[in-house]
Amino acid sequence: MCTQLVACQKATVDSTNLPAYPPPRMKPVLSLSTAHRPPLGAWLLIGCAMLLLGCEYVRPTMNAPLARWDAGYGYRSINLPPSRTGSSDSLFIIASFSGGGARASALAYGVLQELARTPIVWEGRQKRLVDELNIINAVSGGSFPATYYALYGDRIFQDFEVRFLRKNWESELRSRIFRSPSNWLRLWSPYFGRAHIFAELLDEALFDGHTFGDLVVRHQRPIINLHASDMASLSRFEFNQRQFDVICSDLNRLPLSVAAASSSALPLLLSPISMTNYAGQCGFQPPARLIEDRPTAWGRQRANELRSYLDAKKRPYIHLLDGGLSDNVGMRSVLETTALVGDLESTFQMLGAKKITKLVYLMVSAETAPDLNQYTLNEIPGLSRVSRALIDIPINRYSMDTMQLMNRAIQQWRVQLQHRSAGVSSVFAPDADIYFINASLTEVTDPVEEARLMNIATNLALTDEEVDHLLLAGSRLLRNDPEFHRLIRDLGNEALTTPIPSVTSHTP
Repeated sequence: MCTQLVACQKATVDSTNLPAYPPPRMKPVLSLSTAHRPPLGAWLLIGCAMLLLGCEYVRPTMNAPLARWDAGYGYRSINLPPSRTGSSDSLFIIASFSGGGARASALAYGVLQELARTPIVWEGRQKRLVDELNIINAVSGGSFPATYYALYGDRIFQDFEVRFLRKNWESELRSRIFRSPSNWLRLWSPYFGRAHIFAELLDEALFDGHTFGDLVVRHQRPIINLHASDMASLSRFEFNQRQFDVICSDLNRLPLSVAAASSSALPLLLSPISMTNYAGQCGFQPPARLIEDRPTAWGRQRANELRSYLDAKKRPYIHLLDGGLSDNVGMRSVLETTALVGDLESTFQMLGAKKITKLVYLMVSAETAPDLNQYTLNEIPGLSRVSRALIDIPINRYSMDTMQLMNRAIQQWRVQLQHRSAGVSSVFAPDADIYFINASLTEVTDPVEEARLMNIATNLALTDEEVDHLLLAGSRLLRNDPEFHRLIRDLGNEALTTPIPSVTSHTP
């Protein structure tokens, strides 16, 4: 009776003929209304029908093929130059929003609010510091405010709290998974998982069906680079057209919700999301940086990771997990991209920047220190705690290394800028400087505030009180950072360098 199920699960999927995401509504493959069987047989028939319905229904194609490669097509920095989006080349801000669930979302949003409250005068124009935000690298929980801001701009300050931060997304997701019979059927499919349901929820309740193509049409910065992790190699997978060129895929047609869900697909809690590799079908010509040997180990490693996608026969599918597994603070991409391209000068030439006077790296990280109180008893930790440790330990260690390497790189880049040869054409102005602002929870100094923030879980459900504390923390961490003070002073705004009192003084 159920022999068709085996054939269904082993069937080879022809991705070229599959519907674009989301797939069409379910169509039954068996009719139960005419079945006349004894009770046991009827139940067996119903059970097989449920399996077959799930198998037949869900074979989503998450990403569309690119008909013809064009180096000037799609969602890439050269198509959104700063001068045409209200920002400038000369003050170039690159932010990174870390992973860490809704806690990371709230902290990043608090920093965005403070940037919007910071008035500056630049090149004779009055504006806000947030108007000079050019690029956001976002991971997992940080992907939600980054994407919403790129899509809706200042509207984020009107409704993001209501639409995302003060909403119980875990409850919504559980309801869709466990209380929806149609989703029970869909989850029987080997091609559909919990992360797809999360993507649908985000599509309906937050991103309103928009795609990366809508960001191109909007024609406003910041550009967002959402990061997921390639399950095969745990290398970083970026949602930008440069990355999608390699797999001959059209990012413009991909829903923003799919990228955000991929970036947040934490193992065990959410399933991976798969991309189809169409490499070799669009005429893509790999740039020299992918073919030629790179001078640094990081550059060679990144080139090898990207080259692996060029053979679609060996790598027909790319299974994506939470971006935090490969770079939870979002700054490793800065280091790896610079190593791949060659140097800082070449990197910003690739981005199309011109005459940068002030280059600002802003790191917003919701990472916290481990809670040692969980291990004070002489008991073997349970499966839940062990599973969490398997994820948290490498992420935290990796992130610590990234922050140290970023600090070292900033120092080296400053020296390089100071020792440039006179008269040589450069994307950097002669008096260019680099700033590294660290708005991270690890920088909290007040013990009471630190304990309060560290106790906030990294899930997708915050209380109103937790949201309030995180928003204030984001504002305070930014305003109290020494490099932020230096930037504001160099911009001629001494009034904004007064530190904000501890968050605890703002709350009862």
